[in-house]
Amino acid sequence: MIADDVIEMLATLRRIGGEPSGVEAKRAAEGLPKSVRETLSAFANTEGGTVLLGVDEQSGFTLVELTDPAGLRNALVQMSRDDLTPALRISTEIVEVDGHRLVVAEVPPTPADQRPVYVTAQGISGGSYLRGGDGDRHMTQAEIAMVTAARTQPMYDREPVDGTSADDLDDEAVRRTLRRMRTGYPKLAQSDDATVLYRLGITAGPATESSLTLAGLLAYGQFPQQHFPQLMVSVVVHGPDPASGVRFLDNQTVRGSIPEMVETTLSVLRRSLSIRAVISDHGGRMDEVEYPLEAVREAVVNALLHRDYSPVTRGTQVQVELFPDRLVVRSPGGLYGGVVVDELGEEGISSSRNAVLASLLADTYLPSSNELVAENRSSGIPAMLAVARRRGLPRPNFRSSIASFVVTMARSELLNPEVRRWIAGLHVHLPTPAHEIALAMLRENYLTNEMLRQWGVDRIAAGQVLRDLVDQGLAVKEGGRRYAQYVLDPTAAGRAKEPDLFTSLLPDVSQALRNRGEATAGELVELTGLSRTAVLNHLRALVGADTVIAVGAARSPKRRYRWVGSLPNQ
Repeated sequence: MIADDVIEMLATLRRIGGEPSGVEAKRAAEGLPKSVRETLSAFANTEGGTVLLGVDEQSGFTLVELTDPAGLRNALVQMSRDDLTPALRISTEIVEVDGHRLVVAEVPPTPADQRPVYVTAQGISGGSYLRGGDGDRHMTQAEIAMVTAARTQPMYDREPVDGTSADDLDDEAVRRTLRRMRTGYPKLAQSDDATVLYRLGITAGPATESSLTLAGLLAYGQFPQQHFPQLMVSVVVHGPDPASGVRFLDNQTVRGSIPEMVETTLSVLRRSLSIRAVISDHGGRMDEVEYPLEAVREAVVNALLHRDYSPVTRGTQVQVELFPDRLVVRSPGGLYGGVVVDELGEEGISSSRNAVLASLLADTYLPSSNELVAENRSSGIPAMLAVARRRGLPRPNFRSSIASFVVTMARSELLNPEVRRWIAGLHVHLPTPAHEIALAMLRENYLTNEMLRQWGVDRIAAGQVLRDLVDQGLAVKEGGRRYAQYVLDPTAAGRAKEPDLFTSLLPDVSQALRNRGEATAGELVELTGLSRTAVLNHLRALVGADTVIAVGAARSPKRRYRWVGSLPNQ
């Protein structure tokens, strides 16, 4: 990391008055603090981050004199190797800023098959940490179990389900798949049904009375919830005004096989989605559902196909929530394998947690059509992105943690009239359309260079756009060069003149807090997908507007925020 990067990072820390989730500043004037071990573990177990030694947070991120920067750097490297299991390979440098020498370390995220990284002396149960909320926190036992299980290819979808047999299968659904498979594979055409069911992974053995596998039950079972009541989909439609006392406009529990749940979920959502007329360039009229159903289907299929089916998560259902401004699909378990969020949408990027289930659904039809449930060719998320680009909608937001994977789709167009008015009210210089796209995306959520590239902006231009937004005080950079992401600078709020800017800037935080009634900042980070810095700054604004009250010590991770009033113009 060069001095300019560190200077930019320090300016951000001072401007926002706190640490983004990807940065940890330590005074370290008296030596290397032991607490850095927890931060190294937390960064390695999440998305990586940057450690700054020689920066005093308590005095406003001023620089302090380090008597032996080289020795401090060596101690940090030794700590990363000797005090953590598995040992970390971090990149460290001594960087001079304003006459002070700082020690800067970039901690890469550890591959999934090597997690959790833990403080050796504390053991795996007590020494595994995550970054999020208001700093480093202990991983729960359930999170440790999920991470450990992901080190190898999970086999849960191959497990036999006691008490089941071929009699529990939907005969018509199975027949359609067998016809398809026998047409494409001559050897299967020569085998009896029991043998084919076993070879496909639908049953756990070749005998007629063999139990179904979990994958076979979920793909073709008449009623899988008889054996696993919570392996279902909950669909909730929220009303426009939670204060009215009407919590939900629709609240459905969707059961059945995966193909049936996909079809029923779309049917439930379709009842609550608006149709709008679109006039084509040739003057013709076409009706469009406000959320592209093909993109929604991909999100629901991905949630059911790639969710965690380990015993620890079988009590958790896939959740689909329709809010006035967005659609959220949440599934148990984060991304599996070496895939990271920023790579989603790239060609060939995929890693299937449930290999047998993925194979089956690629040859399974939706109940009332000739469409297959899934292609199993890494095409789901690229298809969602392509639909959003074609419709001019914001890029779907993907958020992964150990416990869940969340897809959020915005209702309105990316550069709709409201957003254009908001941008105009900022009175800033945006020389290219890519600058407008980037700012509109920042308004929705965080942004990376890769996300802009997926929207058609080349890598060099994307980098320049992001630097311009930072220079104009519109964006805050979090993380180092390799793991950089950008969020909307909270100070940009006061620079716009639109009367409804305050409301429009805080939809996720205010809506989440109104729905919950009370929450910590860490819980709001999980609910909204925003960065810790963005959530805390939005909460300060809400407290300042007397719509939220804070209970607890200012820097405590247990501090709770309680909704007490409504925002202007709501």
